[in-house]
Amino acid sequence: MLTTGFFLALSVSPALADCNAPPEPRVNWFNCTLEDRDLSGADLGRALMGRVQADGIRLDGANLESAVITNASLNGASLVDVSGRRTDFGASSLRDADFRGARLQGARFTSARLEGADFTEADLREARLDSANLDGAILDHTLMSGSRLYNAELRGASLANSVLQDANLSQANLQGANMEGADLRNADLSRAMLENARLAGANLHGANLDRASLAGADFTDADLSRANLRGADISGTDFTGTRLGNTIWIDRRPCRRGSVGTCD
Repeated sequence: MLTTGFFLALSVSPALADCNAPPEPRVNWFNCTLEDRDLSGADLGRALMGRVQADGIRLDGANLESAVITNASLNGASLVDVSGRRTDFGASSLRDADFRGARLQGARFTSARLEGADFTEADLREARLDSANLDGAILDHTLMSGSRLYNAELRGASLANSVLQDANLSQANLQGANMEGADLRNADLSRAMLENARLAGANLHGANLDRASLAGADFTDADLSRANLRGADISGTDFTGTRLGNTIWIDRRPCRRGSVGTCD
């Protein structure tokens, strides 16, 4: 789905863009080349940067709040500690980008390419990453409460100790992902692919795993109490020490209160 920011970027005539303009709020760099520029600490709030070619750009500590950076190329970009609340990165390529410590509440990454990106300790609460590709991305200790990752690709990604409470991960591909110690309370993982994922010690209290593929997943010492596993594939799944009290089991029967390891 095309984002609002995408339509806004297209509504700006390229003739109005000034690629030589200094970095400032609302600057129009539509379709400009900014590769390897160092704009650390710059104030680019509400900037129009659709379709920019900016591989290797440095934006550490910059202000990008409400900026439009759709259909752009920022592969290998450094955005450490960037302020990007409500920034629209829709359909952009940000492979191996560094977002460590970034503040990205409400940001949009719909259909973005984020393979290998590093979001360690970033704030992505209420962010939208629907259909984004995050294969191999690092999201350890990341705040993602209420975020949307519907149909996202997260194969081999690391989300250890991240907070994903109330997040939407429906139909996401999390094959081989590391989610150890993650907070997934009330998260929607319906029809998600979690084959061989590691969720040891994770909190999935009240999570929805309806028809999820959990084959070979590791839930050692995890909390799945009151979760919904109806119709899930649990072939070879490890439930050693897993709390299953009042969980809805794969055959729709409720597990006994206090169940651990098996649905009694």
